[in-house]
Amino acid sequence: MKTRLTAMMTALLVMAMGPALVHAQTSGATAAQLAPSEAGKDYTIGAGDVISVSIPEAQEFGGKFRVSDSGTVDIPGLASSVNAVGETPAELARSIRQALIDAKQLRDPKVTVFVDEFHGRRITVLGAVTKPAVYPLDHRTTVLEAVSMAGGALPGAGSAVTIVRGKASAEATGTAVGSVQIIDLARLSQGEDPAANVEVQNGDVISVSAAQIVYVVGAVIKPGGFVMSNPSAGISVVQAIAMAEGFNGVAATNRAVIMRQSTNDMARQEISVDISQMIGGKTADVLLAPNDILYVPESGAKKALKALGQVALAAADGVAIYGVGYRAAGISP
Repeated sequence: MKTRLTAMMTALLVMAMGPALVHAQTSGATAAQLAPSEAGKDYTIGAGDVISVSIPEAQEFGGKFRVSDSGTVDIPGLASSVNAVGETPAELARSIRQALIDAKQLRDPKVTVFVDEFHGRRITVLGAVTKPAVYPLDHRTTVLEAVSMAGGALPGAGSAVTIVRGKASAEATGTAVGSVQIIDLARLSQGEDPAANVEVQNGDVISVSAAQIVYVVGAVIKPGGFVMSNPSAGISVVQAIAMAEGFNGVAATNRAVIMRQSTNDMARQEISVDISQMIGGKTADVLLAPNDILYVPESGAKKALKALGQVALAAADGVAIYGVGYRAAGISP
């Protein structure tokens, strides 16, 4: 009976002391490790960041500190600065704790570190996004997340995302600073190429391409600009005519012209095409390049080629743009 009573008392004593025993085991170095940044424990501190250091048992050693350009913070009571750049909040908490112990300021402090302001790590998102700007990189971020931070791609934006790698990326990937990586945003967004959703790094510049458009003007039902929803597949002449809802009653389908920007100078190339032959399967369909202008003249028009310059300006400034989210005044065929 006495043995059972002693065992019960021992068990009750252990239960009562449990929280104290656990607290003792989590003090010191372990407590310092349990200090992740609010934005993510994997964030590494950069120059210019503002951090909060909390030491409950000795508040005079804590406070808010800005990381210097040299990458250090000055903690009260320490003769030398503590390196912060490249450290996670938990790692910096551990370093500060050990420095205070080594300086014989505190015996077993519990240190926590939080990042209040993120200035040290940034990415730039540009191009066809809702809010192009410089954004703090406060956690591990993928390409899709970076585009989302900028409000997402604009309606009808192009499918190419270009990443110009900064110094951190170059060091992480073993590539040169300024190297370029191009990702197909359309395939990535549709889940067709998840491996392309790479992580962006400090200093990277992410640019979403503008919509790639082809123009159909002249003797068609709906003249205008049409977005190339899949630039890798392209839009052919016959497909472009279908988008323009076909010809009107006076179209000279055998005398159409593709106006294309020359690769050598600012002049435009004029490529004659016989659309009637293409539709009949007698000649091969032709793929249009981005910004091509497909002009279908009226039958009997004698000055069609002479008017192409005016058509080009009209296509750029006055036609409706379909698939981008807005329309301008159309051109009468």
